[in-house]
Amino acid sequence: MNWFKIAKDFTGRNLINSKIRYLIKTKKNLKYLSKLIFQSGKNAKEANFKIINSSKITSYPIVHDILIEADELALDSPWRFAELCNEAIGRIDDLMGKFKKKREEIVYDKKNNPKKGWK
Repeated sequence: MNWFKIAKDFTGRNLINSKIRYLIKTKKNLKYLSKLIFQSGKNAKEANFKIINSSKITSYPIVHDILIEADELALDSPWRFAELCNEAIGRIDDLMGKFKKKREEIVYDKKNNPKKGWK
C-alpha cells in the first residue's frame, strides 16, 4: 500500500492539526496583548475584540468567556486584563494537550503500532 492510500485515513488528524495551529496562533497573540495593554490599552482592546469575534474561538466557550471578561476590563485595569490573558493561555494549553492526545489516538492503531509513514 502506498503512502497516498494511507494518508486518506488521516482526515481527522488534519482537522485536529488545524485546530492546534489556530490555538498556537491565538496563544501567541494573547501573550503579545498581555504586554501591549501597558503601552496602548485601546490597541490591545481592539485586538482582543478581533479575537473574540473570530468564528473559531466560539468553539471554545471557556476561553471565549475569559476573553469577553478581559475585554470589559481592558481600559480600567490593565493588570487584570494581563492576568485574564494569561489564564486564557493556560486554558489553551489544556485544550492543546487534549487535541494532541486525540491526534495520537488517530495516528496509532489499537495495537499501539504507528501506521506506516508516521512516528
